[in-house]
Amino acid sequence: MTESTAPDMSDAPDMSDTTDSAVFPDFAAIETVTCVGAGTIGGGWAAYFLAQGYRVKIWDPAPDAAEKFSRLLDAAWPALAELDMVAGADPTAWSIHTDLTKAVADTGFVQESAPEDLALKRGLLAQIDAACDRNVIIGSSTSGYSMTEMATEAVHPERLVVGHPFNPPYLIPLVEVVGGEQSSTTAVDWAAGFYSHIGKSVIRMDREVPGFIANRLQEAQWREALHMVEQGEATVDQIDRSITDGPGLRWPFQGPMLTFHLAGGEGGMAHMLDHFGPSLKSPWTRLTAPELSQRLRDDVVAGCDVAAGARTIPDLVTQRDTGIIALRRLTAELAQTGDTEARDTRAVDTSEPADTPPSQAPDMGRSDSFDDYTTEVVPEWIDYNGHMSEAFYVLVFGFATDQVMDQLGLDAAYRTATQASLYTVESHIRYLDEVALGSRLTVTPHLVAAGKKKLHLAYEMSVGDRLVATEEIMALHVDQGADQVVPFPAAVAEQIAAITPSRPDWVGRSIG
Repeated sequence: MTESTAPDMSDAPDMSDTTDSAVFPDFAAIETVTCVGAGTIGGGWAAYFLAQGYRVKIWDPAPDAAEKFSRLLDAAWPALAELDMVAGADPTAWSIHTDLTKAVADTGFVQESAPEDLALKRGLLAQIDAACDRNVIIGSSTSGYSMTEMATEAVHPERLVVGHPFNPPYLIPLVEVVGGEQSSTTAVDWAAGFYSHIGKSVIRMDREVPGFIANRLQEAQWREALHMVEQGEATVDQIDRSITDGPGLRWPFQGPMLTFHLAGGEGGMAHMLDHFGPSLKSPWTRLTAPELSQRLRDDVVAGCDVAAGARTIPDLVTQRDTGIIALRRLTAELAQTGDTEARDTRAVDTSEPADTPPSQAPDMGRSDSFDDYTTEVVPEWIDYNGHMSEAFYVLVFGFATDQVMDQLGLDAAYRTATQASLYTVESHIRYLDEVALGSRLTVTPHLVAAGKKKLHLAYEMSVGDRLVATEEIMALHVDQGADQVVPFPAAVAEQIAAITPSRPDWVGRSIG
């Protein structure tokens, strides 16, 4: 992106009063938002604002800005529809501008996302400041510069605020908000409130720190990774898997501080620090950036090419977005479950504690049939023929079995408390039809027969009225501690007895 000519100040709004005396707009009254820059970050912001129901005006002088943003929006919109879209959001409610004054006219908020060039940002923020109405807050997506550094040429720096997002901003909720030395507290408060209003997770920083919070933590890990590649201590793939298959699985639920708090056992962080504090002096990290030599650069690039394999950048983006959607849904469900359990605990009358025999499972309610399991086919399930791979038919049937177990009271809490679970010992799957990306799968479970220690189950997988697969399984109730088949407890047996047996006509079929 390049700077455009500064706007003609003869028609600029009167900015003689300070921003602290301005009345910032009510969040609900804002209909239009301006995004300055349509690159990866600016375009991601624009897509998110559209999904939040705003009209979006985009300033970017690049001749192909509209074409690039259109492609980004096409890729982002399906993901936004899964998580962060309000009713009535219009993917066509955007316009591209090369005249900055027109781009900010009648806007309620400006998000600047120009490249990380200090001189460019200083000049551009000054131009935006000169062109905007006096009550409009201007946020910057800078990933490293402080607002104190960037606001030096603005006439009214008090309304300039950092709103640092994470890529892709249309999916990652975090925004770090902080003002500069001349930013007004009112402006920073308003910006933090606005980002929260549109669904972002806001960290309102107490003071400016180079790189903010998350980037500093990310950078420490990144520098150590470069050192390990340079020294031949680890490959790119090993470094990535050490996080994705290791501590990264914990971080959506508990950050690094709570993770180490739990590492201290019952003594928590105090025990952790007392016991493991001396290891902080161990040479486990270097924390200074290695020289980015041509060899190191080439090794890292080559390692990423190997790790990506045949997957293109769009393939990797789709894979990432699908994973983030699933992870955010999971964390939201877990948080809601935790809140419900906490409220239930507070509501219990503890004056006379009730004794519940260990053999009794909680009352799960009674139903004469199993609930259907539904899911949607995601990109990772598609094979080279463009249809769902046979392995993922098995996966979906497994999810349906998990739901059956939950309905019968053999859920995670039961499995943890009793160390017992349902083991599939025999199965037979028929693949009857192809399934395309995005298809909505419905799996209908049937209880064919039940014994004291086993279940005979059948599943029918459908897309609409079309039967696409069936599975028949025999499952045993196993005590994992004793490593033997055991009877179902009475409460679970009652749940099973309440289910009406049904036997589809294909059950018992042999291959051929």
